[in-house]
Amino acid sequence: MERRNQPRYGVKQGTFAVLRSTSIELSKIKDMSMGEIAFAVIKSKPIKMGQVVNISTDGLAFHYIDSKKGSNSLFKMDILFAKDAFFLDRILFKPVFDFEIKTDIPLNSFAIRKCGVKFGELNQRQRSQLEYFIGHHTVDSAELKPALHRWNDERLMLFRANEMVESLA
Repeated sequence: MERRNQPRYGVKQGTFAVLRSTSIELSKIKDMSMGEIAFAVIKSKPIKMGQVVNISTDGLAFHYIDSKKGSNSLFKMDILFAKDAFFLDRILFKPVFDFEIKTDIPLNSFAIRKCGVKFGELNQRQRSQLEYFIGHHTVDSAELKPALHRWNDERLMLFRANEMVESLA
């Protein structure tokens, strides 16, 4: 029985989920090179970080190496696709599952886990960025509404103004 409300799409290689304490913020990532982005993420001391496996407008799943690091802090999630300098930050989420993946690697000294999360309420900017990402950086080329483009305040204001004019006509 399918429990998901939205279809899931595979993501392009190099897309990462980063779970970090709410007290740590990453900033100015759009002005950074891929190397600088990677360094900033590592420097932020993420609680968990791993390769995103699939994504929808409701949540995502990712693989990560279990570091046995525990914390009682509140977490927020960032989605990072460094190849295109895409960075969606401060997503609230709720874990849905987290289990160990059995591997065929002999004498494996670390555990690889798969974690699935459901997104909390997204603000307008986050929703727009997420839909842009799904429309442009997924393997299964998601077909989303054409109004969903890279986040841009001016574009959103023009889009909203056009919607209002059309509704008045």
